[in-house]
Amino acid sequence: SGTGRQLAAAIAMGAHGITMATRFLCTIEAPISMKIKEQMSKPEVDERSTTIVLGTLSNATRVYKNEVAEKIRDIEAEGDVDFSKVQPLASGQRTKEMWHQTGDTRDAMWSCGQSIGLINDIPTCADLVRRIVHEAEIQMSAGMSRVTMSKL
Repeated sequence: SGTGRQLAAAIAMGAHGITMATRFLCTIEAPISMKIKEQMSKPEVDERSTTIVLGTLSNATRVYKNEVAEKIRDIEAEGDVDFSKVQPLASGQRTKEMWHQTGDTRDAMWSCGQSIGLINDIPTCADLVRRIVHEAEIQMSAGMSRVTMSKL
């Protein structure tokens, strides 16, 4: 999730909050390469920019769709997969290098939610939270204005 509208909807359904891991990656304070943040916030990046890998290993995870993720999916499609076949591609060291050194979003498997499609800027965490809360308050107020007492 990543918008005030989503927060308001979640609260209306009884939730206490929303998950925002992907959204917080694309903030000024996130300790990752600015190149990654710039890629995440591009207009052409949307919810279809993710894919699911490692499902055949009972460890399904949604990741950014790139060449590495596609290679992992190809290996999984071959059948009878054990982790040793995908380990070099799914290496945490490879992802760490991407986060902190290269910034090359095409060269590692990295977790990423579909909410990436809602990201269009790189704000500070404080500005992001303020904006989401403000949007949620507007949505909730609008919703409450539609609640009326029955005349029955």
